[in-house]
Amino acid sequence: MTSPRRWLLLSFALALAACQARPDTEARFLARQQAVDPPRLWRMDALAQDGRKGGVRFVCADTPLRQTFTRLAGEVEGVPCRVTAGPVVKRGFFALRCEEGGRTYAMASQTAGDPERDFTLIVSVTPLGGGVGPARAVRRFRRLGACPRGWRVGDQADAVASAIRLRSQ
Repeated sequence: MTSPRRWLLLSFALALAACQARPDTEARFLARQQAVDPPRLWRMDALAQDGRKGGVRFVCADTPLRQTFTRLAGEVEGVPCRVTAGPVVKRGFFALRCEEGGRTYAMASQTAGDPERDFTLIVSVTPLGGGVGPARAVRRFRRLGACPRGWRVGDQADAVASAIRLRSQ
């Protein structure tokens, strides 16, 4: 075997070993992000108009995702709504007007409590121009602690699935 060929094979073997020893880019980025902003497990209770609890969901969220808990998506029945005015953003308040399907809507959300730990969110959607009454939803968010092992930011489950998953760890 000639010397240049031997060096080429040795270089290839070293490069292959270096690639296998390094975590992939996504894993490195995820580890760095979790060190700076560790994801937390949040419990979200849907509350009925009379204050009784409805459904329960658990969400693994970092800060950017948690901040969306208090903002409106600007949707009507799952269809994006074209924003025509706003948003108005104040501490504990977010509002906008939008159009969808030829109707104009006023949307607002209000928060009470500590948005870092435990808060209640009230969302109202009011069709402007009559015909249909307003809709209102109330959610309570509570930070529980670290996300379960294996959960990533954005993972979520209802109460039954979460109980099964948490017991199996």
